[in-house]
Amino acid sequence: MYQANPTKRAPARPVAASNDRQRDGVEYCLDVWADWMRRDDRDLGIKGPRGESDGDPAEARHFNDIAEATDAMMQSLVPRHQWAIKKKFGLARVWHFPNADFPTSFAEAVAALEPLLRKNLATRMQFG
Repeated sequence: MYQANPTKRAPARPVAASNDRQRDGVEYCLDVWADWMRRDDRDLGIKGPRGESDGDPAEARHFNDIAEATDAMMQSLVPRHQWAIKKKFGLARVWHFPNADFPTSFAEAVAALEPLLRKNLATRMQFG
């Protein structure tokens, strides 16, 4: 009869891909905000490329509310944190804070932004 070796570890479970996990509220709000920031707003000040149909107007309004609220909450962050978020999402080309560590600054920015987003009427529903 075969006996299992007690010193051997069980095989590791497969790790789920990073996009298989559910995004948290801050990630969702920042993703919506980044998409909103990348849109072309030359048409009468309304965010969205010309000729683009967002489909459901209520859904488009909901995404705009989240993006605008996230943008407003970001304005209260220190400039280094604002820049770290913009850099992370490719909205800033250069890192203007040479004495600051980018990954640390981004983590601090997210930590400072989360309580603000949890309190905001438009974004608090993203936090379960």
